[in-house]
Amino acid sequence: MGEITTARRGVLGRARGFVAGRPTSQKVGGGVAAALLASAPFGGLAGVPEPGPEPITAGTAMMVGPYEVVIDQVVELPDLAPAVEPEPSERVIVLDARVTLTGDRPEYAVTLTKNVSVSGGGVEVVEAPGLYFVEDSTRMSSFNPGLTYRLALTFTTSGPWQGDEVTVRTNLVEFREEDKQTLDPNAWVARDEIQGEGSLPLVRRR
Repeated sequence: MGEITTARRGVLGRARGFVAGRPTSQKVGGGVAAALLASAPFGGLAGVPEPGPEPITAGTAMMVGPYEVVIDQVVELPDLAPAVEPEPSERVIVLDARVTLTGDRPEYAVTLTKNVSVSGGGVEVVEAPGLYFVEDSTRMSSFNPGLTYRLALTFTTSGPWQGDEVTVRTNLVEFREEDKQTLDPNAWVARDEIQGEGSLPLVRRR
């Protein structure tokens, strides 16, 4: 205990000496600085907290892997026939979005659909999301680079959405370069980490 007390006094004394020798303009908060320096070996300096997810807002571009995505609105529908025809008790949540592939090669749509989710309505999402052209409701399976598509990202739910907002989340998707040790080189890989999150207003249509 004596050695620890002596060490603390030594650190504190050096900190006070450093502050005393500074110009007046640099002495603001000197007592706080001395206390932090003195307690540093005993946990006084905590690590910087990790930043939270990036905010998702309507009309603002975000990245999901190689895709730039702008969600213009979130809509609840009884169906999206002929593309999505759920049971009468179910509903369809649609992210009406503009999507651009920013890379220089074609990519599969599953890289996008597997990494966007919705929650917060007190209902279950009963199917994996689908991706369709807004104009003709045909399914989107792959993207060509440099083109912007207006698409409906659809989620079938077990019942009507409860509340007036939908929480949208995106996963972190990173590019894995060629490596002899990997089975799937030069691919976009999702991480177990939320990259973006936001609550968007819900528009209901009958």
